[in-house]
Amino acid sequence: RQMCIRDRHYYLFCLQEKTRRGIHPEGFFHQTVSSAFTYNGKSIQPSVTVKDSKGRSLEKNTDYKITYSKGRKSVGQYTVKVTLKGSYYSGSKTLKFKILPKKTSLSSVKGSKKALNVKWKKQSTQTNGYQLQYSKNSNFKNAKTTTVTKNKTTSKKISKLSSKKKYYVRIRTYKNVKINGKNTKLYSSWSGKKSVKTK
Repeated sequence: RQMCIRDRHYYLFCLQEKTRRGIHPEGFFHQTVSSAFTYNGKSIQPSVTVKDSKGRSLEKNTDYKITYSKGRKSVGQYTVKVTLKGSYYSGSKTLKFKILPKKTSLSSVKGSKKALNVKWKKQSTQTNGYQLQYSKNSNFKNAKTTTVTKNKTTSKKISKLSSKKKYYVRIRTYKNVKINGKNTKLYSSWSGKKSVKTK
């Protein structure tokens, strides 16, 4: 039996577990690892937890071995492979995890005539730019976004807004990377939000 589950924060994998007579049809082990990390300038090595179908922890280098992809310092996507070994376990699974850019924070948001003047703290390490999101709703429902393509820029005027309306603003960083040969953006988590009323 084989199953694979992924939720928002963790990957949960189930592979086959052997008995002395072969593979037990209902046996499997659980393997978890966090799916995303934040860039910190150091090589990131996710910890892996492996347990059998009865909840017993397997022993690293005896029941399984772990192989990490090279690098794991820069923002991007990497892999960690768990390979079962020994008399009672077999199979392998490769997990993918991401290193995301550091977040930034808003310095100020000021309202002007049908516009917002937004300033934030520079976060130029392992980033390419910023994405601003603004909405009339505090939960950012029906929000609009605007992208700043230079990571050294720290201000932006958002115009063509409704007059005398309250807007909520937040920001996140991004970095352009290649994943499976395709160009994509990896985003940091959002900053805290600020609100202001236009004039």
